[in-house]
This record gives sequence, structure tokens and C-alpha cells, in this order.
Amino acid sequence: MAALGTTVATTVATTADGRKLVVRAGVAGDARAVRDLIDAVAGEPDVPLLATPGSIGLRDVKGLIGRGARDPRSLFLVAEVAGEIAGDLGGSGLPFAPSAHVFEFGMSVGARYRGLGVGSALLEQTIAWAATAGFTKVILSAFPHNTRAIAFYERHGFTLEGRRALQFCRAGRYLDELLMGRPVGSPLRPGA
Repeated sequence: MAALGTTVATTVATTADGRKLVVRAGVAGDARAVRDLIDAVAGEPDVPLLATPGSIGLRDVKGLIGRGARDPRSLFLVAEVAGEIAGDLGGSGLPFAPSAHVFEFGMSVGARYRGLGVGSALLEQTIAWAATAGFTKVILSAFPHNTRAIAFYERHGFTLEGRRALQFCRAGRYLDELLMGRPVGSPLRPGA
């Protein structure tokens, strides 16, 4: 269960190419830039996101940002590089009591910001927050063809937990879903 009043710290770092990187809680004023980022990533030819360009509206993004601000079991972060939104990460604790210890998230990083530490900064901030909020596991899903993302998550301690065949249909193409997870905070023991 998440600790009430858990706040999101703002972190400042430097990207691999020497620019200022800020990871912070998203605010309503970020919604348009986040939506545009998601549209850009969703429109990439290798399809790294389930969303399609234009499928997530401004109201949807504002809702996610608002939920992250008011719900102690939810989080919405943005990463800024030199003042421009370069990435986002949002998620929430699972709603069912037997899995209330699990935080599920999704993230996107703009193509020109990949490999610079933006995704790592978002992920590290999320893992620290999740542990402080009382979660003991974080999970995500990825498409099998997104090998760069899978390798990234594996470098950050995630392991493959399962595969759901033909789980999504995007633009007439059926896609499998890989399930990945890692423990945070208190160690997990199967059957404990």
C-alpha cells in the first residue's frame, strides 16, 4: 500500500551530451507537450507504443497528470532537457487487494533524446518513489520487436515474466505483449 503524502522530488542531472536534465512531477501546463511527444513516439515506424497518433487527447493527458498529483498510488513524471519535454512516465498501483503492492507504468522518450540518460533518470526516479510509497514490485509491458527498450529495462533489473500472444491489434496488425517486472523496496519472496 502506498504511503499517504508521498511526494515526488525534482531531480537535476546532466545528459550524456552535457545538457541539463530535470525530472519532476508533471503539471497541467505540460499536457500539450506530453501529448505531442506521445503522438511523435506513437508515429514511429517501429511502433514502440500501443497508442496511435492522435488517439490520446489533451483531456486524457491532463487526467493522467491530475491523477498523479492527487492520488497517492499514482505517479506522472516528465523529463525536461534544456527546458523541452523529452520524456514522460505515468502509472498507478494495481487496484486489486492481492496485487496492491504492484505499481504498473508506461513511459516514452522522444527519439532524439534516447541514449542520453533521459529514460534512466525517469526510471530511477520512479523506482525510488515506488519504494518510498510502499510498493514492492514495479511492472511494465513492451512489444517483442522493441528490443532496444527490452534491453534497457533488463539493464535496470527487470526480467521477462511472460508473453501474451496476439494481445493487441494496432492498425490491423496483431502484436504480442511481453510482461516485465522487478522488485523494489522490501525483498519479495515467492510463497511468503
